Amino acid sequence: MKSDLVKTIFAYQMREDRRLWDEVIMELDESLFYVDTGYSWGSLQRECAHVVDAMHGYMQRLRGSKQIAKAFAIDNPNRVRLRQRWDEVEDQWKTYIARFDDREFGRMVETTYRDSLITVPAWQLVFQVFNHNTLHRAEILQIVAALRDPVDFDMSFARYCIRNAE
Repeated sequence: MKSDLVKTIFAYQMREDRRLWDEVIMELDESLFYVDTGYSWGSLQRECAHVVDAMHGYMQRLRGSKQIAKAFAIDNPNRVRLRQRWDEVEDQWKTYIARFDDREFGRMVETTYRDSLITVPAWQLVFQVFNHNTLHRAEILQIVAALRDPVDFDMSFARYCIRNAE
């Protein structure tokens, strides 16, 4: 039952992340992707790189890695490369979530977070990724609004649940 909640939330997250990329980020002029607006991480490029790094890092934690590596070997990926890497990391999450069960929900994970060794249940790491992506989807929309007109992008969880009710 708990695992069903995680699967629903991640289906929502992946859907909204994909919509944001397809309907907003990839529709912008390429040059706007690199403009520093001074908000959050500054540019869409840095914002998106931060999000994929975080998703990648939390996946490494869930897999038991003690050393968390960045998602990119380069510092300034272009938009196409960033999207490709995002998709690769998202695919890792899809595989993990597909196998997620109630036992995994409560599995204890030892990890380092901000230089402290902690032990937390897997669900806390999973929910952090969901919460983190939600925050940054909103920030991406704010950056886009600073670069051009705001976009009408309803990313409410309620809308998702209503449209996907079984």
